[in-house]
Amino acid sequence: MDVEQLAIRDYLAKCPPLTELPAAELDALAQAIVIQRVPQGDDVLTIDAENTVAFLIRAGAVDVLLESGDWYGRFGDGDWVGYRSVMRGGKVSMTVRAIEDTLLYAVPGELFLSLLERFERVRHYFAERKPERLRNALQEIRGSDGLALVAMHVRDLMKLPMLVGKSDSIQQVAQQMNEFDTQTVMVTGDDGGLCGIVTDVDFRKRVVAEGRSVNAPIADIMTLNPLTLTPRDQASEALLLMSRRNIRHLPVVEGNDVVGVLSASDLLRTQSSSAVYLVGDIFAAQDVARLAELSKSLPKLLVSLVKQSLPANDIGQSITSVGQAIARRLLVMAEEKFGAPPVPYAFIVAGSMARREQTAHSDQDNGMIVSDDYNEAQHGEYFRQIAKVVSDGLDACGYIYCPGNVMATNDQWRQPLAVWRGYFETWINKPEPMALMYASIFFDLRCLHGDASLLTRLQEEVLHKTKASTLFQAFMAGNALSHKPPIGFFRGFVLDKDSKDSSAEKGMDMKKRGVVPVIDMARLYALAAGLTPINTWERLEAIAEAGTITRSTVEDVRDAFEFISMVRLQHQAKQIENGQKPNNHMPPEELSALERRHLKDAFEVISTMQDSMATRYQADKFR
Repeated sequence: MDVEQLAIRDYLAKCPPLTELPAAELDALAQAIVIQRVPQGDDVLTIDAENTVAFLIRAGAVDVLLESGDWYGRFGDGDWVGYRSVMRGGKVSMTVRAIEDTLLYAVPGELFLSLLERFERVRHYFAERKPERLRNALQEIRGSDGLALVAMHVRDLMKLPMLVGKSDSIQQVAQQMNEFDTQTVMVTGDDGGLCGIVTDVDFRKRVVAEGRSVNAPIADIMTLNPLTLTPRDQASEALLLMSRRNIRHLPVVEGNDVVGVLSASDLLRTQSSSAVYLVGDIFAAQDVARLAELSKSLPKLLVSLVKQSLPANDIGQSITSVGQAIARRLLVMAEEKFGAPPVPYAFIVAGSMARREQTAHSDQDNGMIVSDDYNEAQHGEYFRQIAKVVSDGLDACGYIYCPGNVMATNDQWRQPLAVWRGYFETWINKPEPMALMYASIFFDLRCLHGDASLLTRLQEEVLHKTKASTLFQAFMAGNALSHKPPIGFFRGFVLDKDSKDSSAEKGMDMKKRGVVPVIDMARLYALAAGLTPINTWERLEAIAEAGTITRSTVEDVRDAFEFISMVRLQHQAKQIENGQKPNNHMPPEELSALERRHLKDAFEVISTMQDSMATRYQADKFR
């Protein structure tokens, strides 16, 4: 090769998706390329012309125009144009016009199609649909390492259960357990639902030691109404529950069905992450100082999980498990100090902790729903003291006081159930700006401690109202559109200043313009359909199951959400490793050419979904 071809080869080796082509392929490609120079204002391709080459822009920029004359996109160094017409047989469907003097590398169509056929990565890169490109990109950025226990769910570890009827004899059950080599059986009632559990220990303690007849029914020795898990519960929390209650086996139920059994030994054999020990140490802590010390490990945990290439949802669940463990431990410590609650209450969390989507320390959003038996004169001081211990403790552990004072220490958010009913009634029926702000916080709620039925009753009533109120849905849609993906008119990224760091350079706000648009859309669709999930990924799945949006559309949005979330997490992990405080503002120069392209794809998928949402809920009437 001559000097010019060597320069072309070096450039090709740096351009996605050619970066991993074998050396011989790069050599052949460099020798086959024809250099074209196009003056500013000239057309590279025109509609209805026949095209036989794919163009790689080496320098300069081009605009791509639709047949209507409307602008489609702007492309520059390292971008490809013209390849779609080659893939479709040659006919050009859009005009490509140089907006400045432009240098192009023209790849012969036959060679380009050969690369598509022989190299999967090239084929994925030039896939027609943005969602397909995103799906493949996610597979590339994710490793295949085993999951840490803190990011695993019960469904990943549970085994099939052995089921017996409550009238089966002790001897029959023992023989079946021996035959199937199991240490535990689930006892079901007449309706097929779980009514008890029997382990090998029960045979020793309740049969042999007590001299019980082996012809007696197994129901005589079962543990009634055992604690249960669901397949969606986190494995780390299951292990901690077993440890605190000294339980070796837990049934896994889905509705009325027993679908599995989880043993402590299975959990411990799988466990390889220090994160589960961190949560365990939190529950063993005796004071706030110890909790604060343990909380300092959270940034290192985030880096570890990102490096394992875990899905963003699992990372969020894992990070949240630490924060909620701290809050729960503080609540237990507070009740130990001030005594048992005089009336039932539910300590609720909102926002990212409620959705289990935290990425690092954040400000706290919480409150209390107290039983309607509450009497301010008799009970007020007790709950004020509990709230103060928790809020002060969370702040000491890095979960700073909420700037908007949305905390249980604020009398407004520490109220009886009847008052909370009134709040939601007002927010739904009079969706003014302040109401919409509260809606974005308090329509994502989870009970962390106490009587969960207080929140369950409230949420059931709220979902019934949100499903029926088209006015509320329209206002929520308009509010959701206040956060747009950071794509400008010319396909460039829209940059914002970090409001918390005035000295920082402008960057893309990966939270407000990246993940929040999807969170807001998922919340709206779930509330409009009366769906109960709170986690965004689970909401999207429920929306697909309900048929509110087609499954293919939901999968496209979910992949876009995952890719944006992973880029955000990787940015934060990199900052932590560099000794910086993690934030959500990403300078575009941090991105590789491949990441920039896939981010644009992801943002455009979300933008399209926002347009659909606006039409569906008539958002323009209220913006």
